[in-house]
Amino acid sequence: MGTAGAETPPPPVAAPAPPARPTPAEALKILRDGNTAFRRGESNLGHVSATDLDSLQGGQQPIATVVGCADSRTPPTILFNQGFGRLFIIRVAGNTVDRRGLASIVYAVKHLHCPLVVVMGHTGCGAVAAAEAVVDGKAPLDPSLEEMILPIIPAVLEARRTGAADPAVRAVEENARRVAYKLTTADASLAKAIADGALKVVAAVKYMHSGQVKFLDLDDGPAPAPEARERVHA
Repeated sequence: MGTAGAETPPPPVAAPAPPARPTPAEALKILRDGNTAFRRGESNLGHVSATDLDSLQGGQQPIATVVGCADSRTPPTILFNQGFGRLFIIRVAGNTVDRRGLASIVYAVKHLHCPLVVVMGHTGCGAVAAAEAVVDGKAPLDPSLEEMILPIIPAVLEARRTGAADPAVRAVEENARRVAYKLTTADASLAKAIADGALKVVAAVKYMHSGQVKFLDLDDGPAPAPEARERVHA
């Protein structure tokens, strides 16, 4: 038996639609613009607070995966001016990728639908310097550091083969390029996402003296002129 005069309950409030996921090109532009803002001193991160986590309790939708070096001077969130929930980051000395790192990248692309992977090296990299020292016979290969150094040695040898004016910077660039290229064929799901236009994998280098991130083979013009302190490795 119905109740007379009962008020009809209001319809449930629809949850706000999640923000549109950027295309690979749009995600790349966001990172470029973020790095430009960082270098101008226009940081957004001063406004980041714990309350920003409220909207992320149900999950994450990062706009980019960054494979970076563990060096304390190269934090991607600061360099790209991005707060919580924006970057899915894998960091290891020398910005190389092992099986666990690859699994993390595949998870970001396959399950979080991340449209961009950036492999970012940096000038003055201690891991690259260690590989150079081994190649030049200036230091023995430390068994405890093999997993860090051995993957970088091919990039050092390629940099020497090219006769680059600054082989140290060239080795950093080659290392980032090689890791990025390997990722394009390292897993079937990554290769499919690239073929479908849903994913872009790019190599980049952060220049220590300026904080600029240059996207290799994409940005026009020469690399920023290195300063003497760039040659002092960690």
